[in-house]
Amino acid sequence: MRLIDKICDLLAVLAGVYLVAIMFAIVFQATMRSFGYSGSSHVFTFSEYGLLYIVMAASPWLVRLKGHVYIEMLTAALPRSIAPAFSRGVTVICVIICLMLVWYTGEATLKAYTRSDYDMRSLDMPKWLLLGAMPVCFALMACQFMRFVFGEDTLHTGEAGVHE
Repeated sequence: MRLIDKICDLLAVLAGVYLVAIMFAIVFQATMRSFGYSGSSHVFTFSEYGLLYIVMAASPWLVRLKGHVYIEMLTAALPRSIAPAFSRGVTVICVIICLMLVWYTGEATLKAYTRSDYDMRSLDMPKWLLLGAMPVCFALMACQFMRFVFGEDTLHTGEAGVHE
């Protein structure tokens, strides 16, 4: 799990760097337009691609930190003896969904690669490059959810309210 954690940390850092790069690119684009220049048409394309990459890259890290949004009302209402098993059951469902998404997005990525599909915008981007992050990151999310299935800690705290 340490290797997976290091990979997830690296992906989270890359997501943060990409987010900052998008911010600077948009500021650059707006500044260029203010001075009467057209700027680059690629800024918007890379910003759109970046939104997908950022979400996918940061998600496994967020799963590990329990940073995703989830509601604890039901687990808070359950008896303390049932809550851990319920949480593990919910987490098993999360693993299954992630693995199904690994299969589906992996198949879509492979299909885009074998067909040489391109996403045509201001520049032609191979579609497999856009989709390729999805099966990798869903697989990492499944691994992170597995730690809450088999580890000592559960995904849910069993306490309603904000815990920060």
